[in-house]
Amino acid sequence: MESSLEGDKELILGNLILLGEVPSYAGTWQSDDETASTDYSVRARFFAERLVELGVDECTTDPLGNPIGLIKGSDPGRAPILVVAELDSMYAPPGDIHYSIKDGLISGPGIMDNAVGAAAALSLPDVLRRHGIATKAPIMIAGIANTMRDAKNLTLFERFIDHLEINPCAVIIVKGGELGRLNYFSNAVVRADIVCERRQDEKGATEDMVVVATAIVDHLLAIRVPTRPQTALTVGMIKAGYKYGDPAAQARIGLELRSVSNEVLADISSKILGIIDLVRYEMRVDVTYDVAVELGAANLGWEHPLTRQAVAVMRALDLEPDVYPSVSELYYFLKRGIPAITIGAALGSDYHQETANAHVDSLYRGMAQLVGIVMAIDEEVCHD
Repeated sequence: MESSLEGDKELILGNLILLGEVPSYAGTWQSDDETASTDYSVRARFFAERLVELGVDECTTDPLGNPIGLIKGSDPGRAPILVVAELDSMYAPPGDIHYSIKDGLISGPGIMDNAVGAAAALSLPDVLRRHGIATKAPIMIAGIANTMRDAKNLTLFERFIDHLEINPCAVIIVKGGELGRLNYFSNAVVRADIVCERRQDEKGATEDMVVVATAIVDHLLAIRVPTRPQTALTVGMIKAGYKYGDPAAQARIGLELRSVSNEVLADISSKILGIIDLVRYEMRVDVTYDVAVELGAANLGWEHPLTRQAVAVMRALDLEPDVYPSVSELYYFLKRGIPAITIGAALGSDYHQETANAHVDSLYRGMAQLVGIVMAIDEEVCHD
């Protein structure tokens, strides 16, 4: 299939370019199925319209404006296979988006996060039709909008699942990269901002929030973080001040805490809250703990049929599975008992940058991987 998919080059590259050059952040559209006050991204509208052009049997939007296409199976009584991709990009250029192809690379902002993943999902209906592949289970193809521009928006996946009328028998989450990626378990993770603000006209209050942020970071780095179970506390961002000569009135510390253990994560989270209280009262400042994402640890398991079939498909394509924990939407499916994995659709580089690129040849192997896993799920996972 990988070699034969090169004959579908215009379809796959066309979908990638057409979708990737539609800014994921630009403008809104209003669904005919919703109230006039509900706005959705332009890229979501393109995804829906393109699904119809490519031959899905039905296409709707859920109450959040996420487009969902349905390919009917020969056994309508089966639960569907869900193929889902994010429609957003971490990179939001100020002007028009243009993709170019040169020296075996297709380049442009947002291509690996997540135009390639969305284009792979979008191409699936026509690829199945062109290659005469029919499934017993129905196939749902969904694009989820607005999840990447704000960490808190990741919970939109949970709301998407809540609105599904029937739980899928299995889920394939398609990311841009990297090809060979296999996530079937998630770490517990907290991503949060600690915001420090000056108190006005209070006797003894600390004036410079850089001093406060430094004190908090010192306390954070003093927390004993165990290596077993594997745990990490990372201070990834500190922002403060507006000009050289004035004490900073506000400071923001961005941190991530992750662990394979829900209990360890809860224990360290409690210690962080204790540090915040200590600094708040001793330094007489306002400190808030703003949690953007909080996920738990969940594991589909290496022996689950979905995991085993994904590995078999990758090995058949001479891909070495790159297994590591997810810290994103996979958790929302696993915690509901819905079998799910995350895979990559291409090889690329320069993520989150204007010069992001993908290897054109890898797109065919990524597409063959997606089709192969769908077929394996239909035979081995969704047979009950």
